[in-house]
Amino acid sequence: MPNEAPVPLSIVIGTVQGWPDIAATVRAAEAAAERVGAELILLDGSGLDPPPPGTLSSVSTWHEFPGESVFQLRLRGYELSRAPIVAITEDHCNAPPDWCERMLAAHEAHPDAAAIGGSVENGAVDSVMDWASFFIVQVGVMSPIRSGVASRLAGAVNVSYKRSALADVQGFGGQGAMDVLHQKMLQERGELLVADDRIRVSHVQSLGFGATTVIHYHAGRTISGFRRKTMSATDWIRFVGAFVVPIARFGRILAIGTRKGYTRPLLRGAPAIVWLLYSQAVGQFLGYARGAGDSANQLQ
Repeated sequence: MPNEAPVPLSIVIGTVQGWPDIAATVRAAEAAAERVGAELILLDGSGLDPPPPGTLSSVSTWHEFPGESVFQLRLRGYELSRAPIVAITEDHCNAPPDWCERMLAAHEAHPDAAAIGGSVENGAVDSVMDWASFFIVQVGVMSPIRSGVASRLAGAVNVSYKRSALADVQGFGGQGAMDVLHQKMLQERGELLVADDRIRVSHVQSLGFGATTVIHYHAGRTISGFRRKTMSATDWIRFVGAFVVPIARFGRILAIGTRKGYTRPLLRGAPAIVWLLYSQAVGQFLGYARGAGDSANQLQ
């Protein structure tokens, strides 16, 4: 460890892309961590060479677990973290310099909150497919969001937990941590979830038509594969209506995105949004029917 002294905040980032592809994310997180004395825990499942000696800041540690998915890596990161507050983001997101300060200030203002989530801005704006992918995944938490008590937070892109909220995080039979489902569990047991629009990150992911289609298929199969472990009535509806649900999701995306002022990119990207929603639907159906397979290992 770089420092065994107490730290106010732990930041956990898992990657299957490896170094140097995640250098921009790491540099941004390090700059934010250094301002508050936080620790940055980087977990790599890529099997590639680690950063050369002297590359990382003193706040960072690099841990290698070749072949593990981002969900498995995230769970390991929670176990390795030392701070009373644990923040996470993804390996293709760039945090601003005051990210950690805003996280800590939000927890100080809401001491009873089990989890606090921020909002997400699109950092990949040149492609219709990139916009479509962003809308599908982030529409509920894309900026601006309403700050205050919330029923939904940014899944793993921009959220932080009190240490106590991670005490019983599920591992789903070795599949790892699925933060969307963990937050749902926290809410169901009466824990306080808080959203804060002042805590923002930029989501930068541009994969092209084919790779974006494939990753949405794997995303759909992964989430339903996790849900398959504890099937609820809602999950059975999702399974049976797998190829009808995209219609409702498309309507929701249009409604929320239009309300937030994204009408033009929404209309331009509508066909791509429908295409990706049905790519997810195929994955979701197979995930419920046969499990996640290797899909979790294909996600960034």
